[in-house]
Amino acid sequence: MKGDPVKHLLVVCTVIVAAASLPLVAQGGAQSTKVDVTGSWELSFPGMDMPMTIVANYKQEGEKLTGTQAGPNGDSPLEGTVKGNEITYTIKGDMGAIVFTGKVDGDTITGTLTFGDMPGMNWTAKRKK
Repeated sequence: MKGDPVKHLLVVCTVIVAAASLPLVAQGGAQSTKVDVTGSWELSFPGMDMPMTIVANYKQEGEKLTGTQAGPNGDSPLEGTVKGNEITYTIKGDMGAIVFTGKVDGDTITGTLTFGDMPGMNWTAKRKK
């Protein structure tokens, strides 16, 4: 091996320390996107004739999400998860399940809702203050 063995050892040690710290950096990044959506949110999405606005009340415990969301027949229970800044929940009704997926960014959520075979529909939510 050419060169100074001490310099070679120093380079190897530097690479090992840097590689060992990568999981800590990645973990810190994941923690920085962790959110808590507990509270009331005003959801908006296109309706058949005009845009619709409804209220959802979320309760987050760890990654578990529960709560209610307003609907035409009153409040419907919802269940889902919040992982990092990604939210997914389902509302089950007589005609099937509506699945909401989205990304949380501070006091805003943007995503897509799906219902049966219908194409996905965009939705947004703003935290009520």
